Amino acid sequence: MERDPIRRAIPGAIEQEEFEYTRHGTVSLLLFLIVHTGRMEVAVEDTKDAEHYIRALKAFRRRHQGLRGVFLIHDGDPTHTAGDTQEYLAGCGTWWRPRLTPAHASWLNQAEMLVGAFGGHYLKRGSWGDRAAFIDHVLASGPEYNRRYAHPFEWTWTNAKMRLWFAKHAH
Repeated sequence: MERDPIRRAIPGAIEQEEFEYTRHGTVSLLLFLIVHTGRMEVAVEDTKDAEHYIRALKAFRRRHQGLRGVFLIHDGDPTHTAGDTQEYLAGCGTWWRPRLTPAHASWLNQAEMLVGAFGGHYLKRGSWGDRAAFIDHVLASGPEYNRRYAHPFEWTWTNAKMRLWFAKHAH
């Protein structure tokens, strides 16, 4: 999105952002969170579909050949649940251990915390004139985020808490 104009903070007044914006298309970002370090890896995909998702998963696996396996936590997005995706994951034996978050429960996912942290530091109040400028910004910001801000997220949600929440909200 491109917003114009943005009035920067001045003495006695906070920064103000124009409400209206120009949209220059969409960008599919895939963020991988390395849970034990809090570091992230970013993949920019041309299209949001199973073919591109699988390509990103394969690239991640090549970069992390030394691991015995990975828990892949993702939501019920059609690219994650597509037959081709499921076939690829099943063909990898136990290297990928896919887990789906419950519907409408993205708040259970530490990756959502990563999106909030990264977005708060690098995307909030941003304005880009085109898709390429946004993609360049994200790819340049990822390594800096890892150097300056990456840390394991404190995870306090336990199975017992989830069961209590579910019992209270299930209908």
